[in-house]
Amino acid sequence: MNSSKSSAKPASKISFKPVSPFDMFYQLTYMSAMAASGIPRTKLFEISAQSTSTAASYFAAINTLVQEFRLEYADACRRVGVQAKSENMKVFLLRFSDALRSGEPLADFLAREAEVQAEDYENRYERDLEALKQWTNAFSSIIISVALILIIQIVSSMIYSSSLEMIGGLVLTGVTLMGFGAWIIYRSAPKETMTIAVRYGSKEQQKAMRLSRLLAPIIMASAAVMFMIGIPYGWIFIWIAVLLIPIGLAAMRSDTAIRKKDDEFSTFLRSSGSMATSSGTTLRESLTKIELSSFPNLEPDINRLSKRLQALVTPEICWHRFGRETGSKLISEVVDIFYGAIKMGGDPERVGYLCSLFAAKTSQLRAKRRLVAGTFAGLTTVMQTVVAGLMVFVLSIVTNFAIMVTELMPENDATLESQAALSMGVAEFTPEQLQFLTMMTVVMVIMLAIIGSVAIIFSAGGYRLKIAMYLAMTIFISGVSFLIVPPMVTSMLQG
Repeated sequence: MNSSKSSAKPASKISFKPVSPFDMFYQLTYMSAMAASGIPRTKLFEISAQSTSTAASYFAAINTLVQEFRLEYADACRRVGVQAKSENMKVFLLRFSDALRSGEPLADFLAREAEVQAEDYENRYERDLEALKQWTNAFSSIIISVALILIIQIVSSMIYSSSLEMIGGLVLTGVTLMGFGAWIIYRSAPKETMTIAVRYGSKEQQKAMRLSRLLAPIIMASAAVMFMIGIPYGWIFIWIAVLLIPIGLAAMRSDTAIRKKDDEFSTFLRSSGSMATSSGTTLRESLTKIELSSFPNLEPDINRLSKRLQALVTPEICWHRFGRETGSKLISEVVDIFYGAIKMGGDPERVGYLCSLFAAKTSQLRAKRRLVAGTFAGLTTVMQTVVAGLMVFVLSIVTNFAIMVTELMPENDATLESQAALSMGVAEFTPEQLQFLTMMTVVMVIMLAIIGSVAIIFSAGGYRLKIAMYLAMTIFISGVSFLIVPPMVTSMLQG
């Protein structure tokens, strides 16, 4: 009795992480592809516990209950399912338990469950996109509201004296609110990793990273030097934007290449699988028979894979490297399932079909996300440009009025005393205070660019270095505003 009680304690302490619809979809695709090879039930559960999704921990617990506590798989699935935190995982494990008891073929059951989970994943993804749309609209409203409050506060300083500490506090509050809006977008956007680590990724990813490591120190050092020697802010902004553009262009090209490869990948899986089955050949030979011109973006990667296989390099290494070198997380994960299931004896056509469903569904949903993110990126960039221009315009008006009032005020003491009651608040600004307002505007413009670009990346996903392109566009136009708007305001007031 003591022995049984002490051995039962670890099972009672098992804790499970919530499983997202994407992880659940991936896990079922993984299991259905492996089950298509006709492997025994024991082997299926062992392999299921080795997947990269968060659902693998549940199957590891099931294996523990079967191996150490001598439970049947059906009872172990029910025991773990009752403790599952995720409702989708609980429902699946309870259904899986019933299927195991009834003797239903596992391959058919898992394939059917994968299709059901695909629908659930799609519905959840589209709900997240709807929430993302609403929060992107809210983020735009936050930027406009913060900018208007600051502009009104600066303009009001021309009527009555305002505390610079109050204006600085408003700037800090505005930045905090914008940061909160970006965080909300991050929380509401679908959670998915589209690219793999750069050190394993495509050549385009590595090129963008090398450019960022080379140019980032140059940007910071040169901007600091230009600021210290007194170069106008507009030219500093333009210089920063010019150095950011190469990084942004390289990152955008890399992200676009990965997206196009994802779109072609599901078709490639079906083509290679059906070719291997219909011709009765191996995957290595099927790659030499399919028409690669149908996959223009994947063609270089497929050619490299085929050459390695023809050179008799270990196939598992070849396919794994193929997935990594595309730079796509989706391809990297699915290609391991595809080759692993076929290696175990699965029918290539059947396995290719199951894997292509996962790849196609994921790629199609990401296309919808890009549509939402593209609209938000365009709107945010234009809006930040207008807001930056307005802030520079208002600052120029305040500065020019302060200079004009100072020039018009009489200089003898007697007249100064008689005119003291008529003194405007803006005339009381010292050059240091006007410099503070200028620095506040510069900081606000920079923070608008950074937070807005971060929000765009959160909404779009993909390669994070794309932020350099959005920063470059916003900072460049802000720099142009600092160069063009002040002379325009001066000519208007003097005219």
